[in-house]
Amino acid sequence: MYKEKENSWFKGGYNFFDTYPIRFCNIVEKIFSDDMPEIFEFHASVQKIQHVIVNLCPTEPWILPNWVILEHKTAAFLDKLKEIRVRYFPDATIHIGINKNENEHIVETIDYAVSVEWMKVYKLDAKYPQDDPVILAKVILGVDISFNKDTISQGVVILDAQTVSAVYDNCILGNQVNSRFIALSGTGLKENEIINVQLGTSIEKMFKGRFKEGIKYRVFVNGPLRGNEITDLSQRIDWSINNIVALDAMDRNIMFPMFKSNELALTTNILGELRRCIYCNFCDDICPVDLEPALYYHSYGRGEKHKARLYNLGKCIECGLCSFICPSKLELLKIIKECKALDK
Repeated sequence: MYKEKENSWFKGGYNFFDTYPIRFCNIVEKIFSDDMPEIFEFHASVQKIQHVIVNLCPTEPWILPNWVILEHKTAAFLDKLKEIRVRYFPDATIHIGINKNENEHIVETIDYAVSVEWMKVYKLDAKYPQDDPVILAKVILGVDISFNKDTISQGVVILDAQTVSAVYDNCILGNQVNSRFIALSGTGLKENEIINVQLGTSIEKMFKGRFKEGIKYRVFVNGPLRGNEITDLSQRIDWSINNIVALDAMDRNIMFPMFKSNELALTTNILGELRRCIYCNFCDDICPVDLEPALYYHSYGRGEKHKARLYNLGKCIECGLCSFICPSKLELLKIIKECKALDK
C-alpha cells in the first residue's frame, strides 16, 4: 500500500536541505578502536509490537544519507526487513517513510509493497523535525505519544536503515557487528566525510587530521540542534551516535544567521549577540507542536520558571527550532530544559 503524507497536521518546521545543502565525499575505510571494540546488541521487546516504522526520511542534512546503507539495492534491504519481521514482529505492520525526492527508492519500495499485505509506504516531505518519534508517530499512524515516552510501550518500534542492517547481520546471520557509519560535517572540517568506525573509538582519533588549521571549533554530537556540544573529545563512539558536526566558532557578529546558506552559522557565535526579546513571534511560527516559546523566556526572566508549566511545557519535543530561528539568539531551548527539570 502506498500513501503520500504532506505533514498537514503540524505547522512550523523547517527544510534544512534547502538552506544547508551538504555533500559528502566517498566512504572512508574503517577506523579501528585502540581498545576491544564494543558489540552491537538487539533485544527483542516482550511487548506485542503492532507497528514498525522504518524512517528513510532524515530531515537534517548532516545525518547519514540513505545511499550509504541502501546503495542501489532497495529490494535487498526490504528482504532483510522481511526476515526481521518474521522473527521478531510477526503481527506488525511495517511502515516505510521515504523522502519524496528519492525517486529510485520510492519506486522500488512501492513495487515491493504491492506484493505483500504487511507493508505500507509513505512519501514524506523532509521537513525538520518530522523524524522525531512524537511527530513521526503522528504523521504515519495518527497517534499521540508523549515526548520521551518509550514508543515500544505503545506497541510501536521506530528504526533507521543502519539499525535494520545491524539487526539483520547480528540476529539473522549471527555476525558480530562492532562498527557503524558516522557522518562528519561542518565548517570546522576540511571536508564532509562518511566514515566506518568501530564502536569504542574515541572522537579525538576519529577527527585526527580532519579539522581546518588555525581556527577555533565547536563539536556537536548528533547535530547542532538537538544534539550535545562536547569539549572532551576522548568520548567514545557507541550506537547512539549518528553524526558529528564541527563548526567554526566565529568571532564576528552575524545578523539573522539562519538565512546564510553558504555556511552553517547557527549556534556558533556566542560572542556578544545575546539581546532582548523583540516580540517577532518567529519562535511561535516555527514551533512544530504549536507552542509559544517566548512565554517560557519571559517566565524565566521574571524568576518564575515554575509558571512555564502553565503553557503546555510538557508538549515541547526539544527540537531546538526556537533557538535556531531567534534573531536575538536567545537560548530558548536551554531555558525550556531548565524549566522542565523542575518536574524531576
